[in-house]
Amino acid sequence: MTDTNWDEHYIKRGDPTKPTYYIIRTHLKDIGLFARYVAFSAYIRYALSKGWLPVVDMQNYPNPYLAPEEFGKENAWEYFFEQPLRIGLEQAYAGENVVLGYKEFPDLRPKAIMSFYENRDNTLTEWRMLVKLGLLKIKPALHEEILATRQNLFAPSDRVLGVLLRGTDYIAKRPKWHPIPPPRRVCGKRRRRKASRVAVQQNLFGDRRQIHCANVQKHFRRNVRDLRPRIC
Repeated sequence: MTDTNWDEHYIKRGDPTKPTYYIIRTHLKDIGLFARYVAFSAYIRYALSKGWLPVVDMQNYPNPYLAPEEFGKENAWEYFFEQPLRIGLEQAYAGENVVLGYKEFPDLRPKAIMSFYENRDNTLTEWRMLVKLGLLKIKPALHEEILATRQNLFAPSDRVLGVLLRGTDYIAKRPKWHPIPPPRRVCGKRRRRKASRVAVQQNLFGDRRQIHCANVQKHFRRNVRDLRPRIC
């Protein structure tokens, strides 16, 4: 049931004493999982502030994690995370009051800026409460898989620095909503503070991806060889 009216609107409105379900969705079909995680956390907070029950719909709206044959049948959000209040789409759409979310990301959302990451005004603490309250709970089986992968790659005593490895295409093309990589000297200072190992995730943008990927890997390994990087 794909609704292409991207304004926030009721599709069912009945008894006002009954719960109102807020369907979280996005028209941006190609954005990645953690872009959705950030945006959906804002929608969850917004829905709760209105007294509505948030439910994520990655079943009826195209996304990279849902195979074509599963469209409209399975909710890709539930491959990775629990529903915020453990309410499924079937229950939500069957409710007497159902609101479809709007396409724009809420203004009140985690921002990719250093003041947020460094928690200068306790804003990060506020968003972490969504996780502590179980509103953004990762699937237990996936959590176990992640822990097993870490155990396989690193020693228990390793302090691992996670690095998102991006190429220079990000500087040239400046894709929307993507931070520009900091200078190498900044990365060098930060990585040496506490980390004993590095886990690297590649995220390259633009043409000649495979050649560029190999060049970036080579350059990165040369500059952090003492931390024995693992390319994940």
